[in-house]
Amino acid sequence: MAAGGEVVAKYVGHKVAKTRWSPQQQGSIVSSDTFATGGWDDEPSNKVCIWRIEDSEDGLKEKAGLPNEPVLVCETDHIGDVSDLQFLDRERLIVASSTGTVSLYHHNFRKKSLHLHQSWDALHYLGNQGCSCTCIAVNKGTTDMVTAGEDGRINMLSLDKSHPVRTIESADSTSINGITYATTNEVIGVTMSGQVKLWDLRQGTDKASKTMLLSGDRVPLLCIDKHPTQPHLLAAGGQDGVLSIWDMRREHYPVTLLEGHNSELWEVKFHPQKPDHLFSCSQDGSLWQWDGTSMATSSLAPNQTFNPNMTGNLSMVNGMDTSISAVSPWLSVDATKHRMETFSLLSDNRLSINSLDIESRHLLCGCDCEAIFVICDLILR
Repeated sequence: MAAGGEVVAKYVGHKVAKTRWSPQQQGSIVSSDTFATGGWDDEPSNKVCIWRIEDSEDGLKEKAGLPNEPVLVCETDHIGDVSDLQFLDRERLIVASSTGTVSLYHHNFRKKSLHLHQSWDALHYLGNQGCSCTCIAVNKGTTDMVTAGEDGRINMLSLDKSHPVRTIESADSTSINGITYATTNEVIGVTMSGQVKLWDLRQGTDKASKTMLLSGDRVPLLCIDKHPTQPHLLAAGGQDGVLSIWDMRREHYPVTLLEGHNSELWEVKFHPQKPDHLFSCSQDGSLWQWDGTSMATSSLAPNQTFNPNMTGNLSMVNGMDTSISAVSPWLSVDATKHRMETFSLLSDNRLSINSLDIESRHLLCGCDCEAIFVICDLILR
């Protein structure tokens, strides 16, 4: 079984584009209580904010079993919409802008301040006009990162360099909407043309080492996440609201399609410790939890995909050939004997949920209703 616990809503006064939990303190077994948010659609500038879920002074909420509300620790102005946001560590935060600039902010815990430390200007542009840096990926354990944008470029950055280490000028002819490291030297991105592409950063060519395609209709892919323990396994979200599962060991097409959202799927995340659970959010205001533990490990019959019906179960509909045998529940589903459990975590919301992140049993999301939501104590089997 999987379900949400208490939902804490915090009004922030601006639309929230991105939300990210801060990493745990090194050596700590306690979940992080700090997170960052980035705003969009505000003029003349937007906000990057640091929040903390603090214990109430009187302890009454804790005694009553109620979660505490997030408290604003510090904030700073940010030029352009925040298009992505990633922590390097607890004190350093990388932020991408719709102007094409990428900025490094430093969070001083003691002084409760957030200030700009470094920026890489005009990384992404079309002609003489700056365009959005749509996504960032950080190479864990290093100070290296990549950026991708609406211009189809990929930039390799390092904190000790003021300019890109390398630029893949023609990584794609359309916008690259999501990117992640597959290995230390390889990155995978999803594009507006509905492709999943892998680039080997050691090669001197702009051409992708591998290209996979969602469908003949070329439905744009908007986001991507990598399985935490099986790096060949990817989840991607489409403009049509379909969640697609990809196995990079196989060629050409996704191995599973899951239909749940009615509009653009903005972000998808595997649970970092329990990756049989997936979470996704959409333009239609829905926030879904997909429980893969309820699925068998046998293979799909040909020409079947899945669609959550009104009871939160999955029913078969005609679709592409997804037959495969694998241990992972995301690659192998016995549709005739089992049903995937799905949960709507914010059933009353109607405006776009733009971003989500998960830390232990706590889920964080940001919305166009000018609020952030923290769902505490998710029950995960």
